[in-house]
Amino acid sequence: MEWMQQGRHGFVRGVSFWRIMKTKLALVVALLILAGSMFWAQTHPREAQATAQVGVSSCAPDRSDLQDELKELEVYTSRMQSRIVMIRNSAGIVENPQLRNALQVDADMWQDELDHLKRQMTRLQAGVDRCEAREKINQSAK
Repeated sequence: MEWMQQGRHGFVRGVSFWRIMKTKLALVVALLILAGSMFWAQTHPREAQATAQVGVSSCAPDRSDLQDELKELEVYTSRMQSRIVMIRNSAGIVENPQLRNALQVDADMWQDELDHLKRQMTRLQAGVDRCEAREKINQSAK
């Protein structure tokens, strides 16, 4: 195949220099996004693990702390969701199919983590609601 032969500068014939550079730039951008998301994941402690360790069974003054943490987690999850959308949008404009697939897998992985965190938030909210219900029952019984 003649179009697959290398030209005198090492580039494949039939493929323009700018297309190759565009693909390389897209690869670099994707790798930067991937590296940034990995760095971000390592530098931010998992709030979900911390909340799982905090006992909801005791309805002490921790309830207000848990509510504050739930509000922070809602902001955190919305930012994560917007970043996942950014990764998916980046995957949509990349012409390299391997890079596009890698970005989609990365976005799917982060979406799974986000869904897990949202499930933990739902369980935490149910615990806070139970605490409030117990307090109301205790107050009405007195």
